[in-house]
Amino acid sequence: MIPLERYMASLMPLQKDISPFRSAPQPNPFKQEDFLATLDDCGPQLTSSCKGDWEGLYRRFFSSPNFKGWYETRYFELEQTLQVLHMQTLSESNLAEWAKGKLEVEIVDMILRLRHKLTLLQGNSSSAMAALPVQLNVRDTREQLLRHMENMKKSLPDDLKQILGDA
Repeated sequence: MIPLERYMASLMPLQKDISPFRSAPQPNPFKQEDFLATLDDCGPQLTSSCKGDWEGLYRRFFSSPNFKGWYETRYFELEQTLQVLHMQTLSESNLAEWAKGKLEVEIVDMILRLRHKLTLLQGNSSSAMAALPVQLNVRDTREQLLRHMENMKKSLPDDLKQILGDA
């Protein structure tokens, strides 16, 4: 499993590619042939004295229901990790500065994105977040996202504030 775990980790986008002003990125797709190409350099023969047809073994595993369940779980974890990293980036960014000179529609769009992130925070229990490789201080992040929303609402006209209502 170590070669598969290593390959799955390589599917994560770089942290520098996570922008508070775009949606959270998705993990790169799993490509069986790309994984199989890594076996010569990073395969199980490095940690196991067993010899065999590793490529054939992995090909059989890829077509099994066990792989599908394992892959769906790991892909979901990667997506959750990217959401956490995106929330951190959003909470740490200077959205008040960003909002200066922006059109009302852009500010409203950002407020709606922040609301969505807050919904995700409420939907994910602390225990689910604790299982991720990236830790998130849920309370602090929630407070910071709420602060960002309130600051941006201040720049909007009263009618839009009413439409947006309370966070």
